[in-house]
Amino acid sequence: MESSSRRKLNEGIVEGHKIREQFLNAIQLCDRSMLDKYKGQILNIMKHDTLNLFKRIPENRLRSYKNFLLSHNTLYSYSAEKGGLHATTSHFMSEKYAIMIEHTDTIANLDTIHSNMIEEYMDPSIRYNQINDPTIVDKAVAYIEMNFAEEFTIEQIAHDLHVHPSHLMRSFKKEKGITISHYRNQKRVKEAKELIIHTNLSMTEIAVMVGFNNSQYFSKIFKGVEGMSPVKLKKKYMEQNEQEKYR
Repeated sequence: MESSSRRKLNEGIVEGHKIREQFLNAIQLCDRSMLDKYKGQILNIMKHDTLNLFKRIPENRLRSYKNFLLSHNTLYSYSAEKGGLHATTSHFMSEKYAIMIEHTDTIANLDTIHSNMIEEYMDPSIRYNQINDPTIVDKAVAYIEMNFAEEFTIEQIAHDLHVHPSHLMRSFKKEKGITISHYRNQKRVKEAKELIIHTNLSMTEIAVMVGFNNSQYFSKIFKGVEGMSPVKLKKKYMEQNEQEKYR
């Protein structure tokens, strides 16, 4: 006869899987109200480990949590793709978060990464199919989101979007207030910043991953956007982490 504790666990598993399915559906649809409803329940299940997720590797909650996030990174990525996130963007995000998860050494940082994953995967602004009647600038932004880590010229974008380069540059600057090159660099720096904070990758490795072949040029662009060098940001973050340990 099934024990009450086993029955309770089984019921929790069934309920947990239903919640996860709704949660993944919210990511697919970019449904903020649905996401907020089920996000709290998902995080509560994890906090209290009602499904014994973190007991799979005894005495190593960190490794168990990493395994959980790695599997859910794949689920979130797949759900976002079903909802229109371009495969190229999804692939980069999935790789980025997998690296961040593996390089993290605290539960608190994994919590932050998990929250960031959820928000980015369900962000409608990076899903081209969420835009009704997209302008040429919308199309250019989508192009950059999908190809920011690659080298491309204005002429290449214009050719792919079937528009004259001069018209594209004028339209983009008028609507965004910055050039296409500046916009791409901002995107690259944003992605690099996450990798600097949450991984132990070298600055050269991060530079290459976000599209810079020259680490010195990467440092120059990064400082122009963030007001400090990548190395200084890393040092600042590490010092903050050390201070938090003694609070």
